[in-house]
Amino acid sequence: MNETESLFSGFPAVDYEQWKSKVIEELKGADYSKIVWKTPDGFTMEPWHNRQTAAPAPEVPFRRSTNRWRICQQISASKILDDPALLDEAVAGGANAIELRFDEVPESGEVARLLEALRTIDLARVALYFSGAIGDPAELLDSLSALPGFASNSGTLLFDALANPDADLPLTTAELKRSGFRTIAIDTVRFHESGATITQELAIALAGVSDCLSRLTDAGVDAAEAAAAIEIVFANGTSHFPELAKLRAIRAMWPQLLSAYGVPANAMSEPRLFVRSSIRSISTLDPYTNILRLSTEALAAILGGCDTLQLAPFDPAGSVSMEFAERITRNIQFLLREESNLGHVIDPAAGSYYIETLTATLCRESWKLFQQIEADGGLRAAEASGSVTAMIAPAADVRRKAINTRRRTLVGINRYTVPPSPEVVAALQKSDATSDLFEQLRMRMIAHTAAGGTTPRAALWLHGEPSKSQRVAAFAEDFLRAGGFEMLPAVTLNPETCNCRALLRDEPDIVVLCWSGQSDLASVSKVCETIQELRKETVIVMAAKPPENAETLLKAGLDRFIYTGCDAFANLLSLQHKTGVL
Repeated sequence: MNETESLFSGFPAVDYEQWKSKVIEELKGADYSKIVWKTPDGFTMEPWHNRQTAAPAPEVPFRRSTNRWRICQQISASKILDDPALLDEAVAGGANAIELRFDEVPESGEVARLLEALRTIDLARVALYFSGAIGDPAELLDSLSALPGFASNSGTLLFDALANPDADLPLTTAELKRSGFRTIAIDTVRFHESGATITQELAIALAGVSDCLSRLTDAGVDAAEAAAAIEIVFANGTSHFPELAKLRAIRAMWPQLLSAYGVPANAMSEPRLFVRSSIRSISTLDPYTNILRLSTEALAAILGGCDTLQLAPFDPAGSVSMEFAERITRNIQFLLREESNLGHVIDPAAGSYYIETLTATLCRESWKLFQQIEADGGLRAAEASGSVTAMIAPAADVRRKAINTRRRTLVGINRYTVPPSPEVVAALQKSDATSDLFEQLRMRMIAHTAAGGTTPRAALWLHGEPSKSQRVAAFAEDFLRAGGFEMLPAVTLNPETCNCRALLRDEPDIVVLCWSGQSDLASVSKVCETIQELRKETVIVMAAKPPENAETLLKAGLDRFIYTGCDAFANLLSLQHKTGVL
């Protein structure tokens, strides 16, 4: 018996049926499907897999000798023109990749000044990425090629082939090909931001690569050379395991796609993956929660095998200095690299039955969707006809509904919110940062107060078994805080006496009934009548699912029911209307 067998000899093997039987017992009558995850992509994932139930692991090829990735910092090209020292500061701060983003197509003089600034960094060590309004990519590439040392650079001209379907695709020269510099980007970020699922992102990436290979091979370019010019750009969201499996899946499907274009295995370049942080779940009002989101996204990207990782600064509103925001955001990657040592193990997720099954499922589903896009004439035709938009729209609607009903939790956005700091409020007055709909509710409340209005206040009326009523009150408080309402201390009263003066002493705009017993519903009509007599403008809400006699209670003066799964956004928007915010 070897050491490993000896270590685990005291733990008998458990097969799937034994495990499931125990789980069903622990569920105490609840349906087993309760713990089976129905993914946004439409397939289900069991909570546990072993070697008998796991899908066959796809081959995920890696040729690298370590798992080290490039830490990329994005800098606006216009800022570099104003202050060239920003380049040196970023490199000194630890970035080994710089993304220069053009907000407008640069003039020849601006390109010359930019090239002069780039002379100060070691181009063999720091990868350069160029994005945004690049203009003529061939012209920019010619200018860069004249830069001393640029032939040793292994960055990418992130020319978005999907956003420029009719433009000529730039290819690397023989010299740059040897260095590994790439000139074409298959950028899926805009589809991600529109609400695409991971399966859809993968299918679009495959279709984009296929479209480029088809265009270039039709022009007489060797397919292997064409593939070697491409970099795939993804945004990583906060769903850790699926985002990790997404990168593994594209690596697994890459050889199959290239072989369809006749590229032999020994001539295939590795796919190069540039990963950005997602803006879909970013918080403007609670920026420090973004550090946790960025850490989750970065971890998934690194474990999935990204080549370059670019995280947006954690504070989109600018309530702290840009230097501080960029340093803290860079430090996320330093901690993962230097303290967690994630750069040492290649494909650490390999062998996990759960992740291998998830990877295999994503490969299967995204390949089917890719084939559908190809059957419809390819990605350019699918985009032109609107079928890509039509494909993404239902997924985006489902995601939005999950957020609005708080079935999907966004910490600091639709749940567990805290009042924004004065620094954030001040920054927002000068910022054009985009925000989630829930944060727009709270920003509207801030604007209302700044204009001389008062923040509507809500009082919680507790009654019944304390442990239950307090749980209901905690739900109601979290619910209303997401809309920017101020919460007054909870009050425990007996509804039979209808002693509402104590509850209304602070003149709340909203009263929330947090009652734990169904038998108390008989008192609701009388309570509503009393509250309206004492303070007619008070909005009365019950934190409970609508009972059978809901219509009767609503006619008696109750305004609405709030409960887990209701449309929280719509309710909060309506309450803002009723309390004079809108």
